[in-house]
Amino acid sequence: MFTAICATVSRVMGLLLVGAFWVFGLAGPTHPARACSVCLAGDPVFSAQGTTAQAEGAFSVYLEARGWSKRSAPLPHDEAGGEDEAHHEEAGGEEEHDHGRAVEKNDSQRLDLFVSWTPIDRFTLTVDVPWAFNKVVEIEGDDRLRSTEAGLGDIALQASVVLWRDRPVLPSTWVEARAFWKFPTGKSKQVVNGLRDPHLQVGTGSWDFGFGMAGIHKLDWGSLYSSVFYRVNNEGGFDYEYGDVFLANLATEVPLGHLSGIQSLDYFTPGLEVNFRYAGKDTSNGELYNSSGGSIFYLTPSLRIGLPGLGSKGGPSLRAAVQIPLSDSWLHGFQEEDPLWFVGLGYSF
Repeated sequence: MFTAICATVSRVMGLLLVGAFWVFGLAGPTHPARACSVCLAGDPVFSAQGTTAQAEGAFSVYLEARGWSKRSAPLPHDEAGGEDEAHHEEAGGEEEHDHGRAVEKNDSQRLDLFVSWTPIDRFTLTVDVPWAFNKVVEIEGDDRLRSTEAGLGDIALQASVVLWRDRPVLPSTWVEARAFWKFPTGKSKQVVNGLRDPHLQVGTGSWDFGFGMAGIHKLDWGSLYSSVFYRVNNEGGFDYEYGDVFLANLATEVPLGHLSGIQSLDYFTPGLEVNFRYAGKDTSNGELYNSSGGSIFYLTPSLRIGLPGLGSKGGPSLRAAVQIPLSDSWLHGFQEEDPLWFVGLGYSF
């Protein structure tokens, strides 16, 4: 049994590595990318549902926690007359190198509830309700100033339509078109530490939209997934506008039980993604913010685990992933991004 498991794991790792090299061959650094701190790379539909397709009348819920950290040159702030709902303290214990310059360090966590419904065949609606936890530490010399803000973020709605599939029941290949709308439900004009800082806000204050496509193909050993998406960001709170974003994703998932024939491994599905992000520079008060935008790729290993016991064929499942930036060198100005982490719990019924 142990020998069979080792052989299976070796085969899976080989397939994932081959897939990674294949992805880089298709989406290598000949294509530029730009970064946006509110437009995270990746595909939340893949994170929530993997390579499955919802049947007519089905519901699914997915609760995901994620966290990330980024350092950049500070954004010029407008002074305010007072402090409104400010949450701050001196952060003398922060460990951070300043590269001989002023640094803004952004530590954020976010909790997203995704609810998907397929009212008719081929058509799925997904609503995303986020709760954001933001912390910004401004570092200049020996001075450290920490500000925090938390609350309901911007709710988003996505519609997905299956344009083509190879068969109406249990398709192995299909193509989807997607549309996206984001609403300014989160607070976007909170004055903290007497400053108006757009990066600290839990919402952008803008009405944004986007569109894209996705394709899924199932093989004997696993599934392949790809998607592209373009998001248009408009001006929001404090006259700040995040740059428009292009996202591209390639991924594979390999159910270990199906691949190996070992029933005890049915609950484990490792995955590997390459995520690509391209965004325009942000604009603040009509001027470009130079430490925004640029190019970045991520490599994202993941593991989806089926949780037995609730008697549902579609769930529940637990997913954990780490999104690793491959290089900061294509980001504009001074920007550094750390790995992102994701943990999610999903259930279909």
